[in-house]
Amino acid sequence: MIKCLLDFSLFFYTLFRIIVRSAFFFVLPKTVKDIGDDVIVITGGGKGIGKAIALQFAKYHPSHIVLWGRTEANLQSTAKHVRECGVKCTPMVCDVSQKDMIYKCAKDIQSTIGEVSILVNNAGVVYGQSILESSEENIENTFQVNTLSHFWTMKSFLPGMMNKNRGHIVEISSVLGLMGLRDAADYCSSKFAVTGLTESLYDELGCIPNNNIHITSIHPYMVANDMFSGLRTRLSWLIPPLAEEYVAKRTVEGVLTNRNKVILPRAMYLIILITSLMPIKVQQLMVKLTGADQAMANFHGNQR
Repeated sequence: MIKCLLDFSLFFYTLFRIIVRSAFFFVLPKTVKDIGDDVIVITGGGKGIGKAIALQFAKYHPSHIVLWGRTEANLQSTAKHVRECGVKCTPMVCDVSQKDMIYKCAKDIQSTIGEVSILVNNAGVVYGQSILESSEENIENTFQVNTLSHFWTMKSFLPGMMNKNRGHIVEISSVLGLMGLRDAADYCSSKFAVTGLTESLYDELGCIPNNNIHITSIHPYMVANDMFSGLRTRLSWLIPPLAEEYVAKRTVEGVLTNRNKVILPRAMYLIILITSLMPIKVQQLMVKLTGADQAMANFHGNQR
């Protein structure tokens, strides 16, 4: 009984301290960590958000940036822009839907460049079809790229981070990893799985004394790029699609300040909280009111 009371007292004390600390640092300028010695791997780094993240990181002059992707031309183009910032950059063709290719490319990096200390799991795919219309191949590929690849990259690079007790894992998820959307069940499911993976990793690393490996999960609202082309809601005038550069900037800021979770824009914190407390029927009414039930009607995004 006494131990139980002590545990509860410790919980509320820790909760109070975290709230006060968060409020304190929300007002004051945040401490930015130095990444000058870091080797960074960015999956899906040839274009889109991955490219924008690479260019944002380059502003802080890390030791080396490695770009993974499927298209050589895109990787070379992004690498050129990164090098123009005075940062070493290696483009590497790696299809993250292939587990063996991930392991091989990871070993190549470790043997030629060094241990990776910042991993950005960014590569993604979205098909935009109903559950019954989605082909088995598309569903499997969605999970291979959006979810399973995160396991394989972590298995490749996390041991090196743990040996040095220094590292950072970045999970580019989505608000659709926190709430569902019609005609995107495979995508939402894959992102929900990443949310579960991230929260489980928080707990696993939290058990390590003096742990210095950080995790940042990024949950952006719809992004104005080729991948989500055609996605629209009635509230686009109120909460417009996010620019890739904005998502990249907030992602890198989250890494530099060791943020655990970043939801973009901030208004989505309130929306997600409200919808999570509503009965399902009320949620469905809200979805119709905002036009989210028809958001995928004109979707014609870039699937890979």
